Formats: sequence, C-alpha cells, structure tokens
Amino acid sequence: MSRQGSALSEQDPNVIRRGVSKLRPPSKLPQPGLKRMLLSDNQAENGAPVAKKTRLDMTKPAPAKRPTVPATRKLGPSATSRPGITKPVTRPTVARPGPATMRPRVGAHTKAAPAKPAAKARHAAAPVTSRPGARASKPTAPPPSKPAGGGKSKRQPWDLKGRLADMEAAMENRTMSNQNLEGRIGENNERIDFLESLNQQLQGTVQIKETLSNQAEETIRSLERKLRNAEDEHSIVERRLNQQKDDLEMTMRSLKRQIETVEGDLTASRQECSGLKSSIASMTAAQAGHIAQLDATKHQLEQSVESCRQKGSRISDLEAEVAALKATVEEKEGRIREDETMRRKLHNTIQELKGNIRVFCRVRPLLGSEQIGGDDIPHISFPDVDGKTLVLDKLSDVSLNESTMSTRNGRNGTSHYEFNFDQVFEPDSNQAEVFQEISQLVQSTLDGYNVCIFAYGQTGSGKTYTMEGPEEVNEENIGMISRAVQQVFTSARSLEANGWKYTFQASFLEIYNETIRDLLGAPHSKVKHEVRMVEAKSNEVEVTNINIVDVQSENEVNKLLSKASQNRAVAATNCNERSSRSHSVFRLKLTAINTLTGENCQGTLNLVDLAGSERLSSSGSTGDRLKETQNINKSLSNLGKVILALANKDSHIPYRNSKLTHLLQNSLGGNSKTLMFVNISPREESFQETLCSLRFATKVNECNIGTAQKKVK
Repeated sequence: MSRQGSALSEQDPNVIRRGVSKLRPPSKLPQPGLKRMLLSDNQAENGAPVAKKTRLDMTKPAPAKRPTVPATRKLGPSATSRPGITKPVTRPTVARPGPATMRPRVGAHTKAAPAKPAAKARHAAAPVTSRPGARASKPTAPPPSKPAGGGKSKRQPWDLKGRLADMEAAMENRTMSNQNLEGRIGENNERIDFLESLNQQLQGTVQIKETLSNQAEETIRSLERKLRNAEDEHSIVERRLNQQKDDLEMTMRSLKRQIETVEGDLTASRQECSGLKSSIASMTAAQAGHIAQLDATKHQLEQSVESCRQKGSRISDLEAEVAALKATVEEKEGRIREDETMRRKLHNTIQELKGNIRVFCRVRPLLGSEQIGGDDIPHISFPDVDGKTLVLDKLSDVSLNESTMSTRNGRNGTSHYEFNFDQVFEPDSNQAEVFQEISQLVQSTLDGYNVCIFAYGQTGSGKTYTMEGPEEVNEENIGMISRAVQQVFTSARSLEANGWKYTFQASFLEIYNETIRDLLGAPHSKVKHEVRMVEAKSNEVEVTNINIVDVQSENEVNKLLSKASQNRAVAATNCNERSSRSHSVFRLKLTAINTLTGENCQGTLNLVDLAGSERLSSSGSTGDRLKETQNINKSLSNLGKVILALANKDSHIPYRNSKLTHLLQNSLGGNSKTLMFVNISPREESFQETLCSLRFATKVNECNIGTAQKKVK
C-alpha cells in the first residue's frame, strides 16, 4: 500500500467526497462503500471480543481493522487550491506551451511527464491511466470472503481471523478507491494549472495590445498636431507671397503708365527722341536696379522683423525664468529662516522640558594692549562646529584637582580641560548674534512666564558689556537689556491686533556691600530696602520701598537705564579700570489682558549683571575697595552654595545667606526660566579664574529647577 493511499485512507470520507465534487462533475459510476463502520482502535489493538451489537446487514462486508501504514505528508494551502485534500508530495510535471504554440490539451492526445518515485509507488498499488486527459478506470474490488457454507453469514465473536480478513478486504477496496480519486484530483489540478497559465498569457497579450494601441493613438495625435502646424505655416507663406505679388503688379501697372506717357511724349517729340534715346536707356537700367534694390530691402526688412519677434519671445521667456528663479530663491530663503526659527524654538522647548538652568559661555576678544603678535588665544580652542564645546590647555605647573570636567594630561606636560554648554560664543561673536540665541527666552515673558538672565564671571571678562553695552553705545553694540526691552515692546505692539493689551512697570536696583540701593531713586537716599516673600509656596519675592515706574515705550526704559548707569557704583582696580562694585538687577514686570477672549497673564523679566569675582592678591584692593571685594566674593560664594545645594537636591537651600541669593530665590528655585552667561577672559594670566568660572557654570548647568509654569490670573 503506497503512502498516498494511506494518507487518503485516513481522511474523512465526507471530506474526500466534498473535495472531489468541487474539482470535477459528479461521476456516474457507483461509488465504493465509504460509510462502513470500523472497530474502535482500542478494541482492535487489544484483540478482545467485541460486545454484541445490533445485527448488521448481511449484504455488506464486516468492518475490517484499520491497517497500520506509514504516515504521509499533507500539503499546506500553498500546495493545493482545495482544503482538506491530501496530495502526493510529487506529481507529474506538465509541459506548458509557449505563447506562440499554446494549445489546450485534449484527453489522451496529451502525453504526461514521467512519474516520480512516489507516483510510481502509487501506480504500482492501483493502476491508473498515464495520460492527464484520460479518466481513471474503476478498479475491480476483490469479492468479499464468504463463509464455507456458500452463503453470507455473520462471523462468530471468536472468529477473529475471519473478521480481520473482512476488514483487510474492506480496507483494500477503500485504498483502491482513494487511489482512483487521487488520480482524478491530479488530473483536475493539472487542468487548472494549464488554464491559469493560459489566462495569464492572454492577459499579458491584452495588456501589450492596449499599450501598442495607446502608442498608436499618441502617434496619430502628434502627426495631426504637426499637420496643423504645417498648414498654418503654409497659410502664412501663401499670404506673404500674395502680398508680394500684389506689390509687383502695382509696380508693373505704374511702369506701364510711365511707358505709355513716355511713348506719347516720344510720338509728340520724335525730333527729340533720337537725342534722348541714350538717356532713356540709362534711366531704364537705373530703374531696374532701384527695383531690385527695393525688393532686396523688403526681404531684409522681413527677416529683421522675424528676428526681432523671435528675440522678443526669447527675452520674455528669459524674464519669466528669472522671475521664477527669484521667487524660488526668496521661497528657499524664507524656508531657511523658518527652519532656523523652528530649530531655536525646539531647542528652547527641549531645555525647558529638561528643567535645567541654561548656560551660555562667552569669551571676550583680546584688547589692544593684550595682543602680542596677533589676536590668537593659544590656550582656548573651540573644536565643536556647533558651538557647544570649549577646551582649555595649560601647562602642568597649575594645580587643578577637583575638576568635574574631562581632564587629560598630554605628553608635553599640558593639562586639557573640556567643557560643554548650551552655547559657546567665540571672541568674534557680536551682540546681535548673542541676543539671537536668547530672543525666544525673552519672548516667553509676553506669554506669562518669569524669565531671569544673569551674567557671571571675573572682573574684566565682559559681563557689563554683554548686559548693558559699552559707554559709547550704537545700534551694533547695545547690550542684552536694551535689546530685550526693544523686543518686548515691539512684540507687544504686534499682539495688539490679536486683542492683547499690555502694561509695563520697571525698576532698577543694586546690591552694594550687602545693602540694597534703588538706582532710580535719589542718589543719597537713606531709605532702607528689604527683600520680602510674597508667597511662600511660589518663592516669589519683592523689595520694599523701591521705585516702580510705569513705562509705555522702549525710549522711556532707555532713559531709566541711563539714569541707573550713572548711579551705579564703579571703581578702578588693578584688574579692571571700570570695575562694577555691585550686583545690578533690572526688572520689567508686565501685565496683559486679551479684550477678545478675556484671558490675562503676568510675566517678569529679570536681567542681572553680577559684580566680578577677583582675587585680593591680584586686584590690589585696599580700604573701601577691599571691603567691596570681600562682600562681592562672599555673595558669590553664597550663590555657589545655593547652586551646590540645588544640584545635590538638598532639603534646605541657603537662599537667605545673602541679599543676592534671597533676591534670586524665585529665579533659581522657583517658577522661572533662567539663563546664565559665564563670561571669561582670554588672558592666559587669568587661567585659574577662568577655570573656576567654567566649573561653577557647569554646576549651574546641572541644576534642575523644574519646568516653569505660565502665570495666568
């Protein structure tokens, strides 16, 4: 018994019938008995007597024991198009004709490919036709075994061999029937494959014909367009020739009239004709030459007109092309500006989500007296093209041991310190470039956020220049305070179209020797000012007895800044001839209400210029300058303690240790967007102070003060 036959014998007879009925019309031949009852597997294996059941029909053979046959592999859905049908692993390969010789196969005229070994085993068990078109002949089942008496009788319960023989006979009949069905299924599958291949080829032929037809139609349309163009050109040439013909005919008529006049004159004056013949001949020749020249001039004129028309058309095309290119360039430039604006917004958004204090590092350029052989700064480099990294290099004679930055000692004894910040400005950066990076942060003030920007660094590193600008201010070198105020008022005016109305209040103070002084008040006022908490939960603070001025424009604010600059405490030291001896704080508070939606918000812009840190040994301070230096260093030291406590997430933050930290409490640990400028000097003599400033800035950059919340009433 073949493996294919055993596989089909294990299928449900109903499933086999349904699979065959879907593949071919129902056969008129009698089907073999598929519903014979079989003994259960347990009873057949044990060989025990079967309990007495209802008497079976004596005309049907007794159920036979299911023989044990090798298991066959059933093909998945990809191998056959009919579920539930077990096909042989291999089947005859059907030769398919090409497109030119494709013919449907008919019955016995089509010769099947030689069967593979699995198919040979099946044929050996049950002979079937070798042609795909031929029907499989119905096998002749062996007659059922009869009892010795000559008539059919029920087997005795103890006659196990007889019952087993009956089962084997029934199993053989069923196997032969399955083989016949299997052969028919193979034939039908071959027919289906052939028809599917033929259908695909016909579809490809139809697509090719459609493509050729479309190409022919396109060719016809192209030829028709060319014909119309040729006809138009022919009409133009024909009209031109007709015009020339009319001109020539008119000329000929004119000449005829002249000849008639001349002949009349000749008739009237024959006596003069002989003397004038030579003159007439010369005049006739000249006239012919003039006519030829006139024709040539007309032809040249027509060519010139046509050339001018073509050049005018070409000029129009070029002008349109230039206009399109200009529009494209403007569009690309606008897109570049939009992309840059979006990049800055996304960068600020990321920084806000981080909740850290942003830190910008700015290196001032060398002054005229500091340049020795050029403006290069050998111990400071900027390896990052994105402007995020600054590297310091110093000989190993300087002891640096507590650096949290990456430090590498080179073979030549140099120390290498690398610092990373949100932005690093090189010495050639101007004020406009620096403000461009903080403009989005300033804009947040109009949206109802508290914003704080302060400058930190040693004396003479350019803090006051960054925040306020130089003494001789112009449009290019004005400081961050003036630029921020200008942007706030400009944006507020543009938002009026959306229904927003803003009111502004400005104040300017300084902390000198741990004493708060109002820079907008009387120069020698004795009024005391204290820092007081407004709300403990929000960390908001205010200064008592301070002058708060209502302002309506940036010009009014600039006047206040000029007055405050004159009242601020400055003095000359060995490190800086115009050293700021106090911490200055400019505050612009704004309140906004939308008349259309009823929404209102409140924001505050704090711009702080810290006094410069300096070493007593290098500053040469004595007397009042010594006291000022000590108070400055003490307040900056307390600022460092607050930053360290914030970085370590301590439960207690020592804000009240100094007036500066108490005033900046809301900016450092409250609801505020905070940015710090760390200004460093390019002088190699200031390397130690520069390194300390950069370390402090790194600590500040690591402080997480939380995400600022919009203040809406």
